[in-house]
Amino acid sequence: MKIVIVGAGAIGRLFGVYLSRSGHQVTMVDPDPEVVAAINSQGLGFMEQGGRNPDAVTFVPAVAVINAEEIAETELTLLAVKSFDTLAAVQAVAHIVDPSSPIIPLQTGLGNIEIMEKVLGKDAVIGGFTFMAATALAPGIVRHGGVGKTYIGEIDGEMTDRIRSIAEMLTGAGLICTPVHRLMGRLWCKVIVYSAINALSAILQVQNGELLETVEGVTLMKRLVDEGREVARVRAVDLVFHDLYKLLVDACRRTSGNISSMLQDILSGQRTEIEAQCGALAHYGRREGVETPTQETMEELVHLVERKAAGSLARGGVR
Repeated sequence: MKIVIVGAGAIGRLFGVYLSRSGHQVTMVDPDPEVVAAINSQGLGFMEQGGRNPDAVTFVPAVAVINAEEIAETELTLLAVKSFDTLAAVQAVAHIVDPSSPIIPLQTGLGNIEIMEKVLGKDAVIGGFTFMAATALAPGIVRHGGVGKTYIGEIDGEMTDRIRSIAEMLTGAGLICTPVHRLMGRLWCKVIVYSAINALSAILQVQNGELLETVEGVTLMKRLVDEGREVARVRAVDLVFHDLYKLLVDACRRTSGNISSMLQDILSGQRTEIEAQCGALAHYGRREGVETPTQETMEELVHLVERKAAGSLARGGVR
């Protein structure tokens, strides 16, 4: 199958590795010339979970381009860019996306699917997100961070042949994928839980498992979950995972040794997705008259940490 993956960050690389290993033709799209050159010269590099030895990296075939206009056709597109790049990314691949060659986001954030539908039309978009975890290493190389399910579903909740077929293909590649009716409710659950993990780990600059080591850390994450759940309730979002505390603890434990994607961004001086996570929950809260002071504070704190990290790197500081 010809598959385009837009965004060669950690999750994009991880999905590319799995799909290439199972025989699919993978093309990565990324604006970073160094990453594109690395993939074109050696393929996608993969290190097993917990690995540290550079000699343990294995490579699988893949090609990469900076400009998506170079791609003439595809059968499936996976979107793995940061939420703030969603609009530009979908505009770039609009010429290869249609209902027969749809696009699926793998993002953790709210508002991305709505942007995609406006640009591409509802029938060309399949909802999706993943609990797979990964860490970007050297250009084009990824370390597996933890196994997790991937969910896909039609936006209107219908169970169609195309999502069954895509889910079967992804599962066959080792990416455990479940086609579901209630995709949006599941996505909200993930955003509520992972916005707490990502924001607090980015501020404290600790691995995910360390967030469970103090009463204060657990209490703060639960407060964030409570605020997000209340926003969802007022918006009549059908939260599929009712025990969000359990989902939170399980996620921290399953990825205990991981550096969250938001902390990875902080450490590399890049912009985070806080606006699509805590920021989005706070935004919807304001629209619905729900107070979300903790979400708002975490968004502000992460922005402050972003600026400090960017300034330190610009001055040549060592973290």
